Amino acid sequence: MNRTIDTAQSLATRDAAGRVMLSWWGTVLLCLLLSGRALAQDASSTAGAPNAKGSIIIDGKATDLPYAYAYTAPALSSRKPETILILAAQPLPPKSVTDPFARMKARGSGNGMLEFTFDETRALTSVQFGVEPMGGGGYSTSYKFAIASWTDRQMRGRVYTDGELEMFKNRYRFDVSFDITMTVPRAPDASGKAAWATPQGKVLAEYLRAARAGDKAALKRVIVADRAKDLDGPMAKDILSFLKESADPKTADFDGLTVDGETAEAKITERSKDGAMSSTLRLLRVNGSWMVAP
Repeated sequence: MNRTIDTAQSLATRDAAGRVMLSWWGTVLLCLLLSGRALAQDASSTAGAPNAKGSIIIDGKATDLPYAYAYTAPALSSRKPETILILAAQPLPPKSVTDPFARMKARGSGNGMLEFTFDETRALTSVQFGVEPMGGGGYSTSYKFAIASWTDRQMRGRVYTDGELEMFKNRYRFDVSFDITMTVPRAPDASGKAAWATPQGKVLAEYLRAARAGDKAALKRVIVADRAKDLDGPMAKDILSFLKESADPKTADFDGLTVDGETAEAKITERSKDGAMSSTLRLLRVNGSWMVAP
């Protein structure tokens, strides 16, 4: 059984200290250990017109899910291809389709959605719930998927529950039909050893070493100035403690580096026999030098 951890609720944090920690959490985003959400940026999808029909009903309240998206990418842990089907209450910005952290923020902003994961055999392995009041997810044999058509370019079918189900005292059922043009994730500009050798990769490695060592002075040399101030603020101790759990550049896989002018995004994954833990880190070019931007 695949289980997921939904941290979207943390986006509702109201106090200043919470906002600071949330920002740093976004920099070292700890994605799921087992279900393996692909980390890629979309370059071709647009919001488009509604392409799905149906809803999820939770405790008698229906939420329509008229927008559907899907893409295929390597699973986080196994690296085998998996397909993510997303059903949303509102249109998703292009980046949110294939970026799990962006989708998390969209859910936190009130865009209810369901996410279905299919393995390389096209078997449904998990469902992630992001419709209030339900969060988290897992798998049940009562989740059904009827395929009408599925190619590299198109996916058409229906997902539904076998009757009404219960999770954490919530009664729910869903039934949605969709007809999707598959989104093609943007290929990274560099990965592996080649990514570590780039100017962005070298700065990132320096940042990760400083983070793991809790070296405040070294961190300040490689992060943008407005975030460096947090290291002298009331949450400094908590931030430094948190950052010690950062990936080790000696053993982590550099899954992808994407560069867009003066900004860049790095996808780093630590894999083990127990699963995988992935981090998304963003960088900015400041006065000609690349800096990590929490």
